[in-house]
Amino acid sequence: MIKFFQEKNRVLFIIGWIVVMAALLPYLILGGDMVVFYQDQLDGEVPGYILHAKYLFTGTDVYPEMMNGISGNGLFPPAPLQVLLYRLLQPAAAFVCSQIFCMLTAYAGMYLCLKRVTANDVIAVFCGILFAYLPLLSVYGLCQYGQPLLLYAFYLLYEGRHRALALGAVVLYGFLSSLVLIGYAVLGFGGLYLLWLVWKRRIRAHKWVLIGWGSLLGCYLITNYRLLVQIFAASGQETSHKEIVVRYGQDFLKSFWTIFYKGTVHTPTHQQAIAVFTVIVLVLGIAGYGRLRGRARTAFYLLAAGVGFNLLCALFYACWQSGPAAAFRNQAGGIIKEFQADRVYWLTVSVWYFLLGMDLYLLWTWIKRCTADKRKICAAAGAVCLSGLACASAALVYYYSDFNKNLHRLRQGEAYGQITWDDFYAPEIFAQIDAFIGRDKASYRTLSFGIYPAAPLYNGFYCLDGYSNNYNLSYLYAFRDIIKGELEKDDSLRRYYDEWGCRCYVLSAELGTGRYMLPKGSGALQTELVLNTEAAKKLGAEYLFSAVPLPNARELGLTLLREEPFETPDSYYAVYLYGFTS
Repeated sequence: MIKFFQEKNRVLFIIGWIVVMAALLPYLILGGDMVVFYQDQLDGEVPGYILHAKYLFTGTDVYPEMMNGISGNGLFPPAPLQVLLYRLLQPAAAFVCSQIFCMLTAYAGMYLCLKRVTANDVIAVFCGILFAYLPLLSVYGLCQYGQPLLLYAFYLLYEGRHRALALGAVVLYGFLSSLVLIGYAVLGFGGLYLLWLVWKRRIRAHKWVLIGWGSLLGCYLITNYRLLVQIFAASGQETSHKEIVVRYGQDFLKSFWTIFYKGTVHTPTHQQAIAVFTVIVLVLGIAGYGRLRGRARTAFYLLAAGVGFNLLCALFYACWQSGPAAAFRNQAGGIIKEFQADRVYWLTVSVWYFLLGMDLYLLWTWIKRCTADKRKICAAAGAVCLSGLACASAALVYYYSDFNKNLHRLRQGEAYGQITWDDFYAPEIFAQIDAFIGRDKASYRTLSFGIYPAAPLYNGFYCLDGYSNNYNLSYLYAFRDIIKGELEKDDSLRRYYDEWGCRCYVLSAELGTGRYMLPKGSGALQTELVLNTEAAKKLGAEYLFSAVPLPNARELGLTLLREEPFETPDSYYAVYLYGFTS
């Protein structure tokens, strides 16, 4: 043990590991009061994991709890192996375990990659911690968090070292990532590299790279075979609502700038400081290229290659989202229209923090050289750049991290305005409603208004509404009859449902397309809600959960079953329970 800790690099690695593990503490203290980014997590993926876990090993592929029976493909988990966590643990505990595992994997992978290139433990640990603390969505498993470790595993396979461990890492990534979100890009770039090895007649010498690539492909085929059958089967498959999706073009320059400089909700990289300083380091590297030697020259090549890769990804995204491309995709239809090939930009997240390591290493090399040559001004300028880059990157990551949000929650309590796990799912409120109704939840169906349908779904209710990017087109039209009156009020709302339709919700023209969760004290609607309750009853609706009182409930054929709403002193919203009049 003494010998182990005497090695400086191991001590630094363990310190970094502890810093990453510290992110677990607010979760353990807060429990259900933990702050969680709910979009695309709590409103969609978490309920999907829960349902897959509930029916795991049963042979059931249709889940009656949502949309009168949605197929497994309609809630396909982006990290299939995570379903086991939700099978073994309570959902909140499974979510936290997944978050910490993903962060630790991110740290270890980035550390290994940067240590291999720079041989500098401080830089490797620093960048590994920042990458782990990025507010990426853990419901996507290792799609983004695991990219550095996957790259390092393929490097080991290329070298022919630690083959069993490397293949294990590849297989782990395959079962904890999504083929349609990022796996296709990983396989695509890997396939291109294999072709290059074949062209160079070096494939035999590096056959383990081919074996690793085949293992990853095999994992995706095992976990996605039902989805692939749906996509490529010639007949016998029900029509997906994706058939009606209409693609709209985006501004080319804005799209390019967003991906390259800002990041998106799915890639919260916060790379602004890295991008600016990378340009500075590139200029310095070009000016002093003749003096670069050994690792420094390799780092400069990797820096230039990484910037070029991110530029190409941003360019591809902007082209794929442009008006001409959208028009072509709409006309072509099928998989060309549906496939989001532009998500190759998900690869840029890890590349940016690898580039951060290259920036820091090249600046440190420059400082040492200037110091040796007694050029104090140049050394001081380099020190200012290095410290500025490190501090700016760390400050941005910390500010936007979930760790920071949960620390604020610990200090401020209910005064902190961010939505928590229990705010969103409101288990105490729905337990009250369940006791009031007093019936087996499987015997009736519900709708929600001003509340994400994921909340009652999480609490065991059977919901006619829900969020899915792949469900039957016939159900979209059947549900449309319920909200037809609201869609006719606002053309943008109509297009939102008729030309995208992933949110099969009780929509309101007054609330628009961005408000689905109304807090307590919101008051009644200013305009009357127009619903076809007869169409709702045809689908089996018996109860409506509403976050606000409905002034025209009687005209709609709804009965308020209790004058007082269901709520708790600390609940985010109050729920009015309406029954559909027979």
